[in-house]
Amino acid sequence: MDWKPTFYTSAGGNEPVKDFILAQPDAAVAEILHVLKLLRLFNVTLGMPHSRKVTDNLRELRIQHGSDHYRILYCAIPERRFLLLHGLTKKADKLNESDIETAEKRLAEYSNRGGL
Repeated sequence: MDWKPTFYTSAGGNEPVKDFILAQPDAAVAEILHVLKLLRLFNVTLGMPHSRKVTDNLRELRIQHGSDHYRILYCAIPERRFLLLHGLTKKADKLNESDIETAEKRLAEYSNRGGL
């Protein structure tokens, strides 16, 4: 059975990862959707070059389109779902600590609202 990617939704109803994806050029959106499909199909076994562990709780989807590098920070949650927490365009070799903190704050908020 496929796992289901789920967009983090803020208390105000915003879906920042969905907004991030839709703001990208069409060809990049297609590549992002392709890697999300791989995540659905291969779930927790998806590894490099498409997925990498960031912290104990977070992983990153790694998407490259041309010279652009996109990342979506996510985690596995109950009921065979992945919670997509934060999307970014990566410029440096290493993720910024602020991006990791954003994803962790969203995960904590999601948990506090009874999402986990």
